Parts: sequence; structure tokens; C-alpha cells
Amino acid sequence: MRMMLIALAAASVGVLAQRGPTSAPADRGTRLSHLTWVEAESKLTPETVVVIPVAPASSEHGPHLQLRADLALAEYFAGRLVAASPVVVAPALTVHYAPGLSEYPGSTTVSINAARDVVADLVRSLARFGPKRFYVLATAEGAPAALDPAAALLAPEGILLRYARFTALVDRASRGVRQQTMVGHADEIETSMLLYAAPEVVDMSRAVRDFSPAAAFGRLSRRRDGPGIFSPSGVWGDATLAAKDKGGTIVETMVPALVQDIEDLRAADVPPVRSAAVEIPRAASPTPAARPPLTAGECTAGDERTIAAIGDLFGAAWAAQDAGRLGSLWSPIGNIVHPDGLVERGAAAITEARAELFSRREYRATKHPIKLPMVRCLAGDLAIADGTWELRGLVTTSGAPVPTLEGQCTLVVRRLPQGWAIEAYRYSMKVPTVPVPPSVLKRPGYPGGQ
Repeated sequence: MRMMLIALAAASVGVLAQRGPTSAPADRGTRLSHLTWVEAESKLTPETVVVIPVAPASSEHGPHLQLRADLALAEYFAGRLVAASPVVVAPALTVHYAPGLSEYPGSTTVSINAARDVVADLVRSLARFGPKRFYVLATAEGAPAALDPAAALLAPEGILLRYARFTALVDRASRGVRQQTMVGHADEIETSMLLYAAPEVVDMSRAVRDFSPAAAFGRLSRRRDGPGIFSPSGVWGDATLAAKDKGGTIVETMVPALVQDIEDLRAADVPPVRSAAVEIPRAASPTPAARPPLTAGECTAGDERTIAAIGDLFGAAWAAQDAGRLGSLWSPIGNIVHPDGLVERGAAAITEARAELFSRREYRATKHPIKLPMVRCLAGDLAIADGTWELRGLVTTSGAPVPTLEGQCTLVVRRLPQGWAIEAYRYSMKVPTVPVPPSVLKRPGYPGGQ
């Protein structure tokens, strides 16, 4: 009997040896950094969708999460996309726009213009070999403020850039799972996701609850009287509620949504080329030809559409209460002159003023659409746009609704190396048909005086 058992065991081993070890399903996608340049040339085709993970490699996430938390999530989801979709995943961009955490040691950020330009340049460096569709997988809250302008820069070159609406995806995926009412920062939701995706970056023994009431996540401050949401810990929410099973439900709900995003991008038409860009042969790298200067009135049709779209970008940034994205529409020395003569000078001042305004109860639910149907080019790099504006959803300090305000506006815009930017913004306001309470701010979109 003993000899029979030995013989059966030997036969089983022989069968297993013939079959070989059980292997996981092969990835459908490819990591660009794992290829040679020869292999990369065959992968970077016009049909390819390139995924670019974008996340600061060092960004505060409370006392219980390592500074690499954002990057850990971006790398995890990138790995899931490689497994699930025939994409090419580029190496992660680990320095980007994340100003809301800059008061906490170890947090890194760059200017919104630098973040925009490095994404655009990275995309261009790959697009010249074939791909025209790019998907940015950004996990940090501030990233969209730089990604929208990057997409606007690339569209006239025939390149389609989209990005994951990460916070919105997290919000939808966590409903019914989370105990918090909102999506915070280093909170129940983010910590749960990391317990599932990258548990090595979490120390739950240090998790805390730190919550100051606010309409939405924005800048965090270690000072009670500082700008933004007061958070001595760097947490906004209740990290003590985090659990791995919650994180699993959220992550596994998000992955199919991200894959669908990519499939939608794959099926989308790329924008037509509307610049003087020169087609570069594959595997060649000549110096790009300089764009010849345009004379008076010679803006292209693409330029006119891009300038008119500034109004749409303004409205979208306002609706998202994103002061950084809104301020980035101005040049560094651009200004706003209000009807009463007050002047705001520079993109930084405009951004700071809007951040203050968005923190006020009167403006938290407002919409501020701008339409710019009339664009006239004065020279190749200078144009003027006329249109209308509205301010809806305004309330008084006591919460009473205010009638919609409206008027006309004129923008002077200039073509800078990074794209069209506002140099001067002027507007007038119609007299409301219904009296506006005296507590309402006199200047739409400006937080100064009554």
C-alpha cells in the first residue's frame, strides 16, 4: 500500500510538471518603461491610448498615511488599467500642482503654469510618434486646474487629452459604503482605499478624526485663522472609520468606470489640427519648425474657437469653486477692472480673491457662466472678445435668494507660449428688475466691500 501511494504521488508530480505552474492572466496593456525603444515604436500608434499617472510623490495625508499616498493610489490604478485594457501606461509624473497642502512639511507643488506645461510637453513628446489620445490618471485634488489648460493647449495640435474625474468617481463609488457625508482628504474613504490597494502606506494606530465644516475640500491650514479649512492634523474627515472591505468596494467599483472612460476616449474623434505644426516622421526627431508670425486679423478659426472657449472654462471653474483653475485663465499680469474702478492685478491676486469668495456662504452655490460669441483678432497674438455674463444662485448673508445678476463683458486676450490668456477683463452690470438686498456684494466675483 505504501509503495502504491508513493507511485501515485510521483505520477501526480509528473502530471503537474507537464502542465507547468498556474499563471495569472496576461496583461492586456503595456508599461512603456518596460519596453526598448524598438518595441515602443510598434506600440505607439495613432490608435493607441496612452495613460499618464499624475500624482505628487510627496504630499501630506495626515499622521497615519505616508507622503506617497497619492502616488501609491495612482500607481495601483495604473496597474489595474494595464491588466484590464490595451493601453500603454507611461511612467508616473510625480511633481504637479497641489497647492492646497503646502502648509504641511514634506508637501510638494509647482505653479499651475509649470504643471500645465510639463503635462503638455510630455504628451507632445509621445504624440510625435503616433498616439493622439491621452488619459491622465490624476489622484490629487488640485490637478484638474492644470489639466484643463493643458488639454486646451493640445487640442489645436490634433491631440485629445482627457483625465479621470477622480473625486467625482470616488464620491459615486463610496455612496452606500461610507459613513461620512462628503469626500474629504486622508479621511475614511481615502484611507479605506489605501488599506485595500497599498496597505503598506497606512498606520491605522495614528488615524484621527479632524473635521471643520466647509462646503467642499480646498486648501487646508494648520492655523485656525489661516486661509482655507482649519486642520491641525492634515486630515479632513474621519480616518478612524476606514476599513479594508470598504476600500475594496470603492476600488472595484471605480476600476470598470476608469476602463469605460478609456474606451470612450478610444472611440472619440481627435480634434482637427489647427496650427502650423509639421508632421514628424516616426522614429525621427528634427527641430520643430517655428510658427510664422501672423499679421493683423490673421487668427485662425481654431484660435477664435479657443478664445471663445475661455468663457466656457471660466464657467466650469466657477461651478467647481476652483479658484486656481479660474485664476489660470489670466496672464501673470492680467487684470480685472470693476465698474466702480477697483482693479485686481495679476493671476495670483485674482486666484486669491476667488478662493476667499468661494469660502463665503453667499457664493457657495453660485454659477457664473460667460458666453463670448464675438471674437475679433487685432493681430496674430492679440484679440478682443465680447459677450455676456450671469451670476446665478447668489444669496444674502442670511441665506435669502438674490435675483440673477447679468451684464456684458469684454476681454482682451494675448497668445502666450502656453496658449491664450486674459490680459484685461471689463464688465458692466444691468440694473436688476428686482431690488437687490444691500447686504449683497456690489461687485460680482469680487470679495471686497459691500
